[in-house]
Amino acid sequence: MSLELTIVTPQGEAFRGPIEAVVLPGSEGDFGVLPRHERLLTPLREGQVEVRTAAGTRKATISEGFADVSGTEVVVMVTSCVFADAAKR
Repeated sequence: MSLELTIVTPQGEAFRGPIEAVVLPGSEGDFGVLPRHERLLTPLREGQVEVRTAAGTRKATISEGFADVSGTEVVVMVTSCVFADAAKR
């Protein structure tokens, strides 16, 4: 079972796809999300996101925002999202 991650900014989707796990900068500290995670709506602070996929790990810097987590989907809503490997793509 995998998770579907969507990162949304006012400019559109910064990321959408299946993932194995994600680490997010929560307002009270970093937290990880795996498949079947308990439902959660939480504020995010500015910081680094670590997206783990079958192909490897990608890192991004995000602004403050919110994350909506369910057992099969994570939706991150932020003002900005910049992937560290964006220049390579």
